[in-house]
Amino acid sequence: MAKGVLQHLWQALDFKLSEVLQLDFALGVLAGGAAVSMALVEPEALLRTVPVAAGLVGVILGAVLAGVAVQAAFMDQPFLRKLRAINRDPVHYLAPFLFTGVIGVFGMLGLVVLSAMSKDTNVAVLAVTGTVSGLFTVWSMASILHCLAMLVQFVGLKMDAIDLPDDVEVPRRNSAIG
Repeated sequence: MAKGVLQHLWQALDFKLSEVLQLDFALGVLAGGAAVSMALVEPEALLRTVPVAAGLVGVILGAVLAGVAVQAAFMDQPFLRKLRAINRDPVHYLAPFLFTGVIGVFGMLGLVVLSAMSKDTNVAVLAVTGTVSGLFTVWSMASILHCLAMLVQFVGLKMDAIDLPDDVEVPRRNSAIG
């Protein structure tokens, strides 16, 4: 059952590599590198970042949920009919939010593991966990910009849709649920 639910999420996150490897990812990689340095030089400094990072990722996840809720609220039946008429997938407009949510969850899971460590933890374990946590945490923070850009694009699409009648006829297609 869980496979079926996650399958729809992974399909919604079907990005090209060029869409993933952008500035937000580079910032995440830099944060991962900084985490390695901190783990090697001053492990306590790395561990002190956990509460702040966890709070920030929590805020990002809240913003993601709010963004998805706002968009979903505006996807009423006439608007969805208009999207289908121009052959646009409504999930496309949710995808940056879903992606940011997924990498935020990965970051938060890494932070939970990192929070259970101490300065006496094996340096290699601390470095790997810090790297993964830093990568996903900062990546999720920086990728909120893509979400904001998509929200602006979505509002523009809603404005364009005003000029079309609500009773647009579109051919039926197979359900996405299955």
